[in-house]
Amino acid sequence: MTTDLDTALAAGPRPWRNRATPWLAATLLLVGGFAGGAQVQQAYGPDSGPAPAGRGAAVDGPAGGARGGGARGGGAAPPAATATPATTGTVTGIDGTVVTIRRESGEVVTVRTDDRTQVRLPAAVKDLRPGDTVAVTGDRQGSDVTAATIVRQE
Repeated sequence: MTTDLDTALAAGPRPWRNRATPWLAATLLLVGGFAGGAQVQQAYGPDSGPAPAGRGAAVDGPAGGARGGGARGGGAAPPAATATPATTGTVTGIDGTVVTIRRESGEVVTVRTDDRTQVRLPAAVKDLRPGDTVAVTGDRQGSDVTAATIVRQE
């Protein structure tokens, strides 16, 4: 008497692949290549984060060295001018290229602009109005900021 087990054993080994095997192998190679490329991009690719605050701002680079001005290998900001986080406040006055803002703490900050200052939402400094809330990044010396960017808050 023959059992199903005897029949299965007598038939010999089944092939290890079928019609789906090449498709599975191709899919595995694509996923592996994508994952490997993402790891390489993360480790060696260009910085995708925002530029450092202010001109000549110093932040730690990938190897712990200073990186300034948005480019790898730059030096730190000069000692007299320190890069600070954004200064946020309400515009109290505009006189040509100088914007005066009052911070929530009551401190009055004078913001100096030039042709390299990027103004976002309004297109230019002249489009700012007293009462607008703004965030300013740049080099700060005391209560004066040399603006790199001005962004109007909504």
